[in-house]
Amino acid sequence: MKKYLFFLTIVSFSFLTLAPSLFASEVLKKEIGFYVDHATANVIGVCNEVELEPIRIKASKTGYSLGSPFQIKIPISKITSGDEGRDAHIKEILGSPEYSLIQVKIESVTQEGEVYTVSGKLTIHGITKDFKSNLTVDKVEKDQIEVKGKTIARFSEYQLENPSLLFLKAKDEIEIRYLFLIRSK
Repeated sequence: MKKYLFFLTIVSFSFLTLAPSLFASEVLKKEIGFYVDHATANVIGVCNEVELEPIRIKASKTGYSLGSPFQIKIPISKITSGDEGRDAHIKEILGSPEYSLIQVKIESVTQEGEVYTVSGKLTIHGITKDFKSNLTVDKVEKDQIEVKGKTIARFSEYQLENPSLLFLKAKDEIEIRYLFLIRSK
């Protein structure tokens, strides 16, 4: 009987230490940036007032994975570029006030070696498209990770006006950059 209990204890301990642990998290920093390449001036818009559903992350010895899907909401009214006139034009292009949010549904995060890939749905101007993005996950402190990456959305895919200046149009793409600092609770 003692051998059986000893064996059960070893198996239980091994399972607990090797199995991924699920933890709730607190997002300490959240930043979404929009970069548009134009022949005369590159435009960078930033939103620091991003709304996130709770994020559940599974940590293991080999890395991190998503515990459950979650949604990100980016209020269009909070996107700033440092120029009020340009900000008004950005909001107009994105369909504000009819469309007040850019929405991202994070459905999965996969890991292959050191490379992470996030998959989900991106909704801009009422149009939803699938997206994938490579991201990096770096441990900053014992209980903190930094997640950053980027993805491309095309003006044409979301039926958005391609901005122009001096009769020159911007490239048909918006580079969406993201950075999150997440602490386990």
